[in-house]
Amino acid sequence: MKLTVLGNNGPFPAAGGACSGYLLTEGDIKILIDCGNGVLSNLQKFARIEDLDAVILTHLHSDHMSDMMVLRYAIQIKKGRGADIKPLKVYAPAEPKEEYDRLNIQDVYSLSPISEDTVLKFGNLEISFAGMKHPVKCFGVSVYNGSKRFVFSGDTSWDQNIIEFFRGADFLMLDAGLLSKDKKSDNVPHLTARECGIVAKEAGVSKLLLTHFWPEDDVANHLSEAKENFENVEIAELLKTYEI
Repeated sequence: MKLTVLGNNGPFPAAGGACSGYLLTEGDIKILIDCGNGVLSNLQKFARIEDLDAVILTHLHSDHMSDMMVLRYAIQIKKGRGADIKPLKVYAPAEPKEEYDRLNIQDVYSLSPISEDTVLKFGNLEISFAGMKHPVKCFGVSVYNGSKRFVFSGDTSWDQNIIEFFRGADFLMLDAGLLSKDKKSDNVPHLTARECGIVAKEAGVSKLLLTHFWPEDDVANHLSEAKENFENVEIAELLKTYEI
C-alpha cells in the first residue's frame, strides 16, 4: 500500500496548501480518503478522476469534503463530453443529514452510509470503521491488505476508547490539530500532538504520521511534542507518498 498526502491542513488551507485528503493505492486500486478544499487539484497530479475506485469521507465538515461539490462538476461534464465514467462510489456518515443529502447526486455519486458495522472490500483491501469523538459523526478508517494495516483517525479528540481501534497498526495517521499550549479546555475537538504520541505508544503501533495542522503553526513543534512519548513519528508532508 502507498499513501499520498494531498492535503494536510485544517480547518482552512495554508497559502498553496490544501485541507484533508489522502490517496491510498494498492496496485491499480485507488481510494481517496477525504476530499477537502484544494484536494481535487492535487489529486490530478497523481491520478485521473476517472481512475478512482471510491471516495471515503471520514466526516462531513467542509475541510474534509468541500471539493466533492467541485468533483461533481468534473464527473458531470466529462460524461457530457462522452467519457465512459460510472457513478463514483462514495462512503460517508449519514449525519449531518443535510450535508449527506447534498452528496446524493444521481448519476454522479453512488452514495452509501458508513456505520461501525460497515466492511468494504476492494481487491485484497479490507476496510473497516470505528466511531471517533468529534462534534459531528466521524469514523476512523482501517485498511488491511493481508499483511499491513493502515489506520487513519479522521478528526477526533482524546478518548481512551479510540485506542483499541488503532492497536497494532503498522502505519497510524492521526489528527494533530493543535499543540498542547493551545488546548484551553477539554472540549477541543482535536488531538494535541503530545496526545498523538501517547495514543501511538499505548496502541503499540509501528509508525505514526501527524496531519491536520493549523496553517499558521510551525509543524516542527508538533513533531517535538509527539516524540516526547513516541519516537517513530513523521509529519505528513504535502504531496509526499509513503510506503505502508
